[in-house]
Amino acid sequence: MPYYNFEIVKGDQTIAAERAVALRHIRAAWPRVATLARKAATGSRVRVTDEAGDVVILVGVASALRYFDH
Repeated sequence: MPYYNFEIVKGDQTIAAERAVALRHIRAAWPRVATLARKAATGSRVRVTDEAGDVVILVGVASALRYFDH
């Protein structure tokens, strides 16, 4: 099962992080992205990287909240 790292970033600074989260598929990351976005300040982004360090999701907090808070 692949592992992913979740970060709240603002500019070049990492505000919060969850490391080595096991997910069956990257689509399963979106609920966690929404949870992090609810905790983050406006102007921040949620970044998800895979085990190789490649960015697989990068979304602004406002966009994530708009998508998940229906």
